[in-house]
Amino acid sequence: MDNDAALMQRVSEGDTRAFRILVERYQRPMYNFFLRSTGSVEDAEDLAQQLFLNLYASASRYRPKASFKTYIYSIASNMAVSFARKARVRDSVSLEALAEGGIEPSVKRPDADPAREFERRELQRNYSEALLRLPAEWRTAIELRVGRELSYREIAEAMGKSVPAVESILFRARERLALEMGNRSGRGTGNDN
Repeated sequence: MDNDAALMQRVSEGDTRAFRILVERYQRPMYNFFLRSTGSVEDAEDLAQQLFLNLYASASRYRPKASFKTYIYSIASNMAVSFARKARVRDSVSLEALAEGGIEPSVKRPDADPAREFERRELQRNYSEALLRLPAEWRTAIELRVGRELSYREIAEAMGKSVPAVESILFRARERLALEMGNRSGRGTGNDN
């Protein structure tokens, strides 16, 4: 099986079959990344399509300094941040849109406790809404770490930041997420005396 860097080399030589393989391999992860970044199915589709057009157009300039996965996520993160700067992020995301993007609400099991299932769905919805209220750069870092399971070093490379900067961004993003989710669930900040 070809590795991604070898496929990109073939794409730079005009091999459209190699490009199709890369698209098939990364289309769903890129769409999910953009869906979580924008909260919009249409925007996610448009951004994923644009990403692959950019990737194809820049194939001759690709140099495998880092893994291809890091390379493609660096393009995606730049696009997500740029998109967020140009447009206001929607206030909410429908559960159906998240499910379409790969976040499964849950498979209904006959033995599932309806109350626990409701709580789990509410928590997931609150998390998604809180994530969308974070600055674009913070959302990107969270998505790369949690959603894509990249290392801090890979995130730093993808975002063009230092590892300590990524650690700081993730720390602040997690704090804000916890605060946002606490406020949304009615728990507040703990000053309920």
